[in-house]
Amino acid sequence: MKAIILVAALIGCKAARSAPADLRVYESPTDSSITEGETTLEIDPDTAYKTVTDYARWTVMFPDVHQVVITKQQGVDARVTFIGPNDHHDNVHFHNQPAARMVWFEDTGGSAEVWAEIVFIPGDRPGTTRMHSRLFATVHGVASLVVSDMKIRLMREQRVHDDLFNLRNYFAKLREQQSRS
Repeated sequence: MKAIILVAALIGCKAARSAPADLRVYESPTDSSITEGETTLEIDPDTAYKTVTDYARWTVMFPDVHQVVITKQQGVDARVTFIGPNDHHDNVHFHNQPAARMVWFEDTGGSAEVWAEIVFIPGDRPGTTRMHSRLFATVHGVASLVVSDMKIRLMREQRVHDDLFNLRNYFAKLREQQSRS
């Protein structure tokens, strides 16, 4: 039972929201343990990447992140604890790739194997970004007997949707604030 709670907390099971037309979530064509998604951001890719790698901002970008504790940061690597609802702690290891504008991280605890990557690619129009996300999540051991592959897939889909939705909204508001200034 603890494994089910852990997986749900790591992947973040939330109520569905209506998605903007350009927000797409789908199963990876190469690996059934990966869910992918993409959307367009109203900001340039360099700014988007730089903003997302400022982990302290995650409390503003993601409603389920209440506090950020950076325990170690050296170059492209960081150890970060995200604290969410009910004092839930996610310990995460980042290993980013600035040249590719890719944020990559893995969860470092629990009975689930979880990693994600987010890439910020120049969009079709100047000043926009096509954001592509991949989330891998699977459970092992006893947890795999209790949590079905379908349940894991649905939780991955919801997490990818919510993260894309939240980042899309965050950057739209940021762009709006900048245009008023």
